[in-house]
Amino acid sequence: MTWKCANCGYTLFEKQPPDKCPSCGEACEFVDVSCYIPECGGPDSGGIDGRLYKKEKE
Repeated sequence: MTWKCANCGYTLFEKQPPDKCPSCGEACEFVDVSCYIPECGGPDSGGIDGRLYKKEKE
């Protein structure tokens, strides 16, 4: 699954989200941003649901 930290936006690919975010070090809420729509490959594709994930501006 693909998880996104609700605090800093860090994403990671794990079965379960961690207790603390590896990026910001906080005990944050993690949002499941795994793909669940056919347009990005479906639930087993490892893709990210574009409706839930926004890339940060460089």
